[in-house]
Amino acid sequence: MSARDGAVSTPDEAVSTQNDVAAATGAPGAAAPPEGPLWGPRVAALLFLAAGLAVLGWAFAIPEGAIDQDVGPRAFPLLVGVGLCVAASVAVVQAFRGSDPVLDEQAREEARLTEWRPVAALLALLVGYLFALAPCGYWQSTAVLFALVARVLGSRRLLRDALIGLVLALAVYFLFDRLLGIHLPPGIVRLAF
Repeated sequence: MSARDGAVSTPDEAVSTQNDVAAATGAPGAAAPPEGPLWGPRVAALLFLAAGLAVLGWAFAIPEGAIDQDVGPRAFPLLVGVGLCVAASVAVVQAFRGSDPVLDEQAREEARLTEWRPVAALLALLVGYLFALAPCGYWQSTAVLFALVARVLGSRRLLRDALIGLVLALAVYFLFDRLLGIHLPPGIVRLAF
């Protein structure tokens, strides 16, 4: 019987209260957390680090440009690879450092609410883009990719998305191919200018 409220506690309630106190204080015999460590962030961080190292490897495999060029064809892939490796290294350190129970619970809740179909669709689009880039051409493949990614992310204005994708793809194509001299795959439809 409790002195405060005059209620009688059952043995099951007493055991439950003892387990709660033991778990809160970290005492031996404490109930284990319901789930183990979160491996998702750790695996993702390691995959991003592997991707950064792969980009660096591919960047060093690109042949050197002309000697009189200030910026060669390796410059941008190296910049992306180094940036990805630095960001992934920070993520690896954070993922394997001691975890915060509140953040772990938040991550579990976010993982439970995540819709994986759009993620899988975006990954499939990127793989398709890699295979379409050389035969179809940079600006054509990029314009189509932009419109399809917008569709996967919820846009229902296909014509507007296709036009925006085309303008952006042509702008990047002219910047790299015509102004910087870094040739991108021209593809099926070659530009006359």
